[in-house]
Amino acid sequence: PLRQKIQVIFQDPYSSLNPRLKIGDTISEPMKVHGVEPDASQRRKRVTELLNICGLPAKMADRYPHEMSGGQRQRVGIARALSLRPEFIICDEAVSALDVSIQAQIINLLEDLREEFQLTYLFIAHDLSVVRHLCHKVAVMYLGMVCEIAPTGTLFAKPRHPYTQALLSAIPRLEDDRPQHIRLQGEVPTPVNLPPGCVFHGRCPHANERCRQEVPALIDVEGGARVACHGVEEGRL
Repeated sequence: PLRQKIQVIFQDPYSSLNPRLKIGDTISEPMKVHGVEPDASQRRKRVTELLNICGLPAKMADRYPHEMSGGQRQRVGIARALSLRPEFIICDEAVSALDVSIQAQIINLLEDLREEFQLTYLFIAHDLSVVRHLCHKVAVMYLGMVCEIAPTGTLFAKPRHPYTQALLSAIPRLEDDRPQHIRLQGEVPTPVNLPPGCVFHGRCPHANERCRQEVPALIDVEGGARVACHGVEEGRL
């Protein structure tokens, strides 16, 4: 029952669709598995509806994935995710494998669907411009640990964690008031053998002995943000 409420849009539209299934069968399969639409004619009707919602003509239901472009395949992936009327959708790098022009179309579609169906997205991405455009709240992670959580406007206007500051300083900008680029030293540790203390301490210019020994907890700061940083907690940053 829980799986029906949570769906995934995968990163690679070229490998996330079964090449042996027609598009209509791909979209209707979740409904069949969960018994949402037991009647085959109703499933076909629902497939047509989902294709139209995602900007694809009904005739696409009879095509195979290899007959479609990357953007069309990703729209199919979105239609499949919507087929069970979920409340929560995990978008795992959902636009990173697409051309920039197609990315914009998919992002706009995701925004429209979020408003129309009152969806919640967990949007996993490395493209900070996409994150800024689409997300209401951002969690920054380093080696599997959450460094900072904040409303999008707060995070981009006033990042608190040193890693977040370094990330945002790397965004190319045309404005004269862009922050100075922060160059991190050292190498990223292996996730198999994480260092003690804060996982970022080996590359952080503000690390002290406490950072090397004690894992920081998320603490509340102004602007509705939470930061896992001893330097912020101690008032050094």
